[in-house]
Amino acid sequence: MVNQAKLRSYRTAPRYKYGYEVPRDYAHAMELDEKNGNTLWRDAIKVELDQIDEYNTFKDLGKGAQVPNGYKKIRVHLVFDVKHDGRHKARQVADGHLTDVPVDSVYSGVVSLRGIRLLLFLAELNDLECYGTDIGNAYLEAETKEKLYIIAGPEFGDREGHMLIVHKALYGLCSSGCCWHERFADCLREMGFEPSKAEADIWMRQVDDHYEYIGTYVDDLCIVSKHPLRITEHLETHCKFKLKGTGPISFHLGCNFERDKDGTLIMQPTKCIE
Repeated sequence: MVNQAKLRSYRTAPRYKYGYEVPRDYAHAMELDEKNGNTLWRDAIKVELDQIDEYNTFKDLGKGAQVPNGYKKIRVHLVFDVKHDGRHKARQVADGHLTDVPVDSVYSGVVSLRGIRLLLFLAELNDLECYGTDIGNAYLEAETKEKLYIIAGPEFGDREGHMLIVHKALYGLCSSGCCWHERFADCLREMGFEPSKAEADIWMRQVDDHYEYIGTYVDDLCIVSKHPLRITEHLETHCKFKLKGTGPISFHLGCNFERDKDGTLIMQPTKCIE
């Protein structure tokens, strides 16, 4: 009973990030907008749902449609967050615990902190540039192999009550991480990159007299190269990814990167501490 009371208290207690209260669900987000006299959360939800439509995440079968053979009903919900620069973010997430446990492995690795430090060291040692970038809506770039559908909630507006077939690897599904990992790995191999034997999520390729590296943490990339913009341009033009925050590494995986007066690269979580 004590443990249940603690969990209930944790779920209902106000949660703050970077000075903003973070909503628990869609209804709470609407309440906060009304209380604050703005539409920050409503706008964040609209941006997320517009992007979901842009990626053809769902196939709309309309109201009262017959359930396709072999498909299982699940739910989706909105998860809210505040970025380090104050941007309000909403993410549509599937209730993956309602799906069947996959028979195949759905493990998807990420680069380690030690790996990121090694990449930075190699960049400094060999006079290479270190860029950071983020692939927008990465999971929605991959198709899901699971047969699932949802009934649209109030956040879908005019489509409330419609049966929607899940077509893309929606965040929260058991296999989505693996689907995206395989999709991006195929793109990197086409570019001539191979996973490092020391750490599989550090990709490398030889170019002239040096190596280029990409450290992958789901959709966050740390790129080490003499010409990092050539890599990001290829990802945008040939792979059709939408990149955000591309430039010399300054904030990556919750950590700030800057140089002191002597030009030494410093890695410290300044923004997080503030």
